[in-house]
Amino acid sequence: MRISDARVGPAFVLAASGRIDITTSDTFSQAMLAKLAEASAAGEKLVLDFTGVDYISSAGLRVLMVASKQARALQAKFSIAGLQPVVGEIFQISRFDKLIPCYASVEDAIADAPDVVAGGARKPVAGASAAEGISVRFWGTRGSLPTPLAADELEAKLVQALVAGAGRNLDNADKARAFLQQLPFHQRSTFGGNSACVELSADGNSIVLLDMGSGARLAGREALRRLAGKPGEFHVFMSHLHWDHIMGFPFFVPAYIPGQQIRIYGCHAQLEHAFRRQQAEPSFPVDFSMMGARIEFVMLEPGLTYDIAGYRVQAKLQLHGGDSYGYRFEKNDKVVVYSTDAEHKPEHADDIRGFVELFKDADLVVFDAMYSLAESVSVKEDWGHSSNVVGVELCQQAGARRLALFHHEPVNDDAAIENLWREAMRLEEITRRGDGLDVIAAYDGLEIEV
Repeated sequence: MRISDARVGPAFVLAASGRIDITTSDTFSQAMLAKLAEASAAGEKLVLDFTGVDYISSAGLRVLMVASKQARALQAKFSIAGLQPVVGEIFQISRFDKLIPCYASVEDAIADAPDVVAGGARKPVAGASAAEGISVRFWGTRGSLPTPLAADELEAKLVQALVAGAGRNLDNADKARAFLQQLPFHQRSTFGGNSACVELSADGNSIVLLDMGSGARLAGREALRRLAGKPGEFHVFMSHLHWDHIMGFPFFVPAYIPGQQIRIYGCHAQLEHAFRRQQAEPSFPVDFSMMGARIEFVMLEPGLTYDIAGYRVQAKLQLHGGDSYGYRFEKNDKVVVYSTDAEHKPEHADDIRGFVELFKDADLVVFDAMYSLAESVSVKEDWGHSSNVVGVELCQQAGARRLALFHHEPVNDDAAIENLWREAMRLEEITRRGDGLDVIAAYDGLEIEV
C-alpha cells in the first residue's frame, strides 16, 4: 500500500493505493488520523482518495470507523472519494456506505455533491455440490431468543405468493410447488425461529448435538423416533451457557426417559450448575432431579483433542460475554467447525490467525453472522457477535469450502437475513482467490452433507 497527501482547494486529500488489510491497516490508520487532526485544526475537511485502492478488509474498515468517530469528536468533515467497483460493493455489503459519505470523485467530495457508492448488480453464486461424509441438520438457527413467524408476516408471504402466481393455472400441488421454488427464499419460506441447536451424524445409537437452544425440543423428538424404543447415547457440546443456548433442555424429552444416556460437554466450570439452575423453583415446574435419563457433565480443556462419538474434537476460547467456545470436529477426513457467539476484532491479528487455524480446510464452518460489519464495529461492538463479512474473510483465509451463516439476529425478518446472505455471496465472488467458498444461510430444518 502507498499513501500520499496534498492540499486541494479548501480540503486536505489523503490518497491511498493498493490493499488495505490487516498487514497495512495500522500504517493507514496512523496517516489518516494525523491528517484528520491537521485538517480539523485548520478548519478544513479531509477527503480520502480511494481511486487506487483495489481491496479493503474488515481491518481496514474498522480503522475508517475509528476515524469517523474521531471526526465527529473534532466536529470535522470527513469523506471518501473514488471507490472502485469491488471496494464500493464491500462498502455496501458491510453497510459502511450508510456511515461515511462516499463520493464519485475528489472534486465531488470537496463540492459536497450527492454521495454515491460504486458497485454493480449483485448476483448469487451457484452452490457447490455436497459430498458424502458428515450429515449436518439445523434444528435452530436464531440468536438471543426464539423468533416465531408472526401471523401478519405469514399473511404477507401468502399475499406475495398469490399475487405472483396470478394467472399461472396452479391447479395442483406439483405445479404450485414448482412455482414456489421460483420465488425468493424469504417469500416462499422462512429461516425459522428456534434458537441454536445443530445435529451431526453419528454411528449406531449415538446422537451428537451442538447446543441446547429451543431447537433441541424437535431434535429430541426426532432422535426418539429414530431410536424406536432403544436406548440412545447423546453427546451434547455446549458453546456457552447463555439462556438461548440451554433453554431447550427442559423440553428435551430423552432427558426424562430412563435408559437414555446424555453426556453434556463444555469448558465452563458452571456447566452443571447452569443446567440445574434453570429448572429450579420458581423458574420451572419440573426440577432437574426428576429427569430419568443418566445425565453426566464432562469438562473439556480448550486446545486438547478428544475422541468422542467417532469424532476428533477440539475446543477454542472465543470472545463473548462470559466466554464461549468454538469446536472443530474431524471424522473420515471431513471437518465441521461450529463457531457461534464469537466476536472477531480485525485489529487483533493473533486472534484472527488462531481462528484461521481453527477453520483451516474445513468442509463446513457454522459461523455467528448476527450483524452487518458496520453494526459489529459500531453500535454493537463488544456485544460478542460477528458479521457476514468477517465470516467470508476468515473462511477465505482458512481455505474453508462452505460457510453457513448462523445465529440470525431476532430483529431481522426473513428478507433481511436473505439480503445479508446474498451480500455475503457477492462479497465472496468479488474477493475470491483460487477455489470458491460456498456461502449458505442456515435455516431451521436445513440438512446438508459435507
